[in-house]
Amino acid sequence: MSIRLARIFGIPVEVNYSWVLVCLLYVFLMSRQFGGVASGWQWAMAVAATVLFFLSVLAHELAHSVVAVHKGIPVKSITLFIFGGVSQLAHEAHRPFTEFLVAIVGPLTSILLGLVMFALWFIFQGWNESLDTLLASLCLVNLVLGVFNLLPGYPLDGGRVLRSALWGLTGSYWRATQVAVLAGQVIARLLVAGGIGLAVQGQWGGIWLAFIGGFLAFTATVSYRQERSRESLRSYHVSDVMTTEWCALPGETPLNSPLVAQGLAGGEDFVGVLVENRIKGIVTRRQITQANRGGWSYTTLAQVMRPLTDLDSVAPNEAIFDVMEHMDAQRVERSTVVKNGALLGFIDRGNARRFVRAFGSSKAAS
Repeated sequence: MSIRLARIFGIPVEVNYSWVLVCLLYVFLMSRQFGGVASGWQWAMAVAATVLFFLSVLAHELAHSVVAVHKGIPVKSITLFIFGGVSQLAHEAHRPFTEFLVAIVGPLTSILLGLVMFALWFIFQGWNESLDTLLASLCLVNLVLGVFNLLPGYPLDGGRVLRSALWGLTGSYWRATQVAVLAGQVIARLLVAGGIGLAVQGQWGGIWLAFIGGFLAFTATVSYRQERSRESLRSYHVSDVMTTEWCALPGETPLNSPLVAQGLAGGEDFVGVLVENRIKGIVTRRQITQANRGGWSYTTLAQVMRPLTDLDSVAPNEAIFDVMEHMDAQRVERSTVVKNGALLGFIDRGNARRFVRAFGSSKAAS
């Protein structure tokens, strides 16, 4: 469960309830750092440090999201949760260099913020003890956030950088993903082992490190399964899902004609509209219901149809997964399937999504 806080650059920013635990823990830890000031200011400074820590993590994720949007990848939301933050991209990058840019900008932003905090600490050092502590903690947390995320293991940003490099070198997105996920699992296991080792020695921060390693291992495994399903789906094309049979009626047919009702009852929620014996557009059930019911008797299909030229068009040999990602990102409900200028059929986003879900379920069961 998440709480939506705001929209920044048009991107919804949400906070998962688990983030509350991080904030409370950070406030407590920072209050001990400000133990030399009056108790009221001690907690006020701890809260201020926590807010700035929150903004630092948000800046990291915003950097990812802004570059993704600039490169044509819509961002559904940014969510902060107990292990950090995540930018929900509508789809993965389609080129290695795009993935590299989207991945690298987050850690670089955190490192840059850390260096800025260090510069401020250096400038104002000795002016105020509480300010020194605040700037030093923000410097450290941003540098750690940036460097940790550069570790070359998926799903960390460094793992995505590694995948982009391997993808560019080999030309195989799937092979690059396999290597990056394997590296991520190795790093995750090392973190778990190191964390347990520290905890055994009485350093309880090791428990948190082990939890992070366990989360990374789980996420890497889930991501691998998703990418494997995605790769398998690349063998299925638009032609495997598209609708090739639909009812077509003359454009002069009134909306209240029994033929229209019969055509919509045939399994599809649209009818083709014939103009000069060629399909020039479609009329969906929604378009008819939105039309003034009192005018159905004299309103024709041609008058309310959506021209085919207004619909996205795809080729029959395009991968269904890529087309579905595009339709989801652009909120396209239906596209025409065209080859050499000839209309072959239609592909519906709902049907494509159901096909992908059914395929994913069958792969999971096997």
